[in-house]
Order: sequence, then structure tokens, then C-alpha cells
Amino acid sequence: MRTTTRVPGAILGAALLLMVGEASAQQPRQTVPPNTNPTDRVIYPSEGQTQEQQMSDQLACYNWSIEQTQWDPYVNYKALQEKGYVAKEQADAAAGGAVRGAARGALLGVAIGAIAGDAGKGAAIGAAAGGLAGGMRSGRARRGAQAQAEQAINQFKERLTKWDRFYVACMQGHDYTVN
Repeated sequence: MRTTTRVPGAILGAALLLMVGEASAQQPRQTVPPNTNPTDRVIYPSEGQTQEQQMSDQLACYNWSIEQTQWDPYVNYKALQEKGYVAKEQADAAAGGAVRGAARGALLGVAIGAIAGDAGKGAAIGAAAGGLAGGMRSGRARRGAQAQAEQAINQFKERLTKWDRFYVACMQGHDYTVN
């Protein structure tokens, strides 16, 4: 049976802001995570476990999965967000390349045009050439940042799938039906 792992709303957004303290990827979490079921599994207590017992078992399985994989979904999602932010910041900075290139080209064009006798025409030609070069650099930087972000997202999904397999196995070992 093949399982797929979703990145649900439980692991996204504001829930991360509720985390208290830093959790090491090498050690079990010392604080309770925002959700002990970050992949939104349907968990049914097969042996009549109480809600309190289920919550305790989920936390134990959450921590056990971290120990087995040396990977914490919440800590790594936060890192993924930070990487995404850095990639976007780099792309935004590169987007200004066309404007800066046009300005440099215009200045150079004014100087060349003044020598040739038409500073205005030289500035226009220089601005166009400089903007084109700056825009090309900007596009390459945006594509590179996007590829970097996609790679990080794919690595996160792969690790989450592995972590989730351990989580499901642990919950099933505690007599829960998990889908």
C-alpha cells in the first residue's frame, strides 16, 4: 500500500509561531509541538484508548520518529520558510538589476553621445543596452532562486515522507488504526 504525505495547514502558517523554545534535530523535543500529528493522519483508537492516552501516544510517537530519523517536521519547516524567504529576497534584489543596468547604461551613453555630438540619443541607446543586460542578470538570478526553493521543498517532502512512515508505524504499534 502506497501512502502519500500532504503538507497540511496544521504544519503551515501560524502554528509555527506557537512553538516554544528550540528543538534540536538530534534530541527529542522538550516542549510539546503545535500538533503531534503534523501530516493530519486519521487516527482511530482500536483498543478503546482515552483521548488523553491517544495524545500521550501521539507525542511519544512524534518524539520517537524524530529520534529515528534525526529530523523534526516543525524545525525543518521553519528552516524551509527561512530558505524560501532568502531565495525570494535574492530574487527581489536581482529584479532591480534591470533598473540599475539601465541607469548605468544611460550614464555611459550620455558620455559617449556627448563625444559624438548627441548626448540624448547616446543616453537612450545606453539605457536600453544597460537595461537589457541588467534584466538578463535579474532573470538568471530569479530562475536560480526558484530552482533552489523547489529543491529545498522537494527535500523537505522526501524527509517528511520518511518521518511519517516512522510515525505511522509507531502509532500502529500502540494499537491505533492510522490512515
